[in-house]
Amino acid sequence: MALAAWGVPAASAAAGARAICAAAQESTPAAAGDAAGAASAVASVPWWMLAAWWAAAVAALAVLSRVEWFRGMPRIGPAWPLRAEASLFGWAVAFVAAALAGAVAAGAMGDASPELARLAAQSWATHGAQLAVVVVLLASPGMRPRGGGSAPGRGGVHFQPRGHAEAAALSVAFALLLIPVAAAASTTATVVQAWFGGAAPAVGHRTLQAMAGSGAGDPWWWASVAGAAIVAPIAEEWCYRGLLQQGLKGIGFGRTAAVCATGVLFALMHWAALPEGARAPGLATLAVLGIGWGILYERTGRITAPIVAHAMFNAVNLALAG
Repeated sequence: MALAAWGVPAASAAAGARAICAAAQESTPAAAGDAAGAASAVASVPWWMLAAWWAAAVAALAVLSRVEWFRGMPRIGPAWPLRAEASLFGWAVAFVAAALAGAVAAGAMGDASPELARLAAQSWATHGAQLAVVVVLLASPGMRPRGGGSAPGRGGVHFQPRGHAEAAALSVAFALLLIPVAAAASTTATVVQAWFGGAAPAVGHRTLQAMAGSGAGDPWWWASVAGAAIVAPIAEEWCYRGLLQQGLKGIGFGRTAAVCATGVLFALMHWAALPEGARAPGLATLAVLGIGWGILYERTGRITAPIVAHAMFNAVNLALAG
């Protein structure tokens, strides 16, 4: 669950700057902006703001592609402990299990429950189901590669993973450098959407909308915070950057193709969590983030790296929403 509040610029320059500082996918509440301004997205995104974000995005991409610390990539990629077919099958099972768990949780809460309570229960149920599938797969010896092969995505030996401290530092640096890239993508999507008559809402995620109407005195508010900042990043990174991305590599996808395909699917899976009008900027933001986190995993060999970056993104959205 990535909180895509950054994808919706606010009306005034100050509110727009705030939204863009938050502009990045998966589900967290953004502070309520000017509702009237949300109906006029083009006017709310001055040309200089769009140009500035694109200039910052180009600079960030130059750093990521030119600076050796970011470019260094292990020769064979992460040492994934599962066979390719087991990874892809596990991802499909996790997807179905999450959908069923979310439906059961929503039914158990009932229509009379507050929306935030239903959304929080669904979030915990869906991500709990995903994690359960991952744990079962990792604990099953039959899912491990046969013969100890060393192909990427099939559990090969990873000779030079980044150290844990270095991977954590890269996570923070990647997260910061992805901000202008995600902001440029989401702001551009907002402008294009406005050209076709679409209006972006002030808050770019259903959970964030519900949280904006609640407060820290509500225990479900805290459950949503914990779910978004801790549980969702762990579950989603294991499922997407782990099961899906490494599984695709294992069946013959190149590293770039696997990273991009996983990032796009990651964005599309958040379709239902994005309110009407926020989908174009939200999907653009999430796709950029998903691809960025996939590259981060490949360049560190540590699944904890994209988990930390994902958690930072959601935490920043939550803080801005507060």
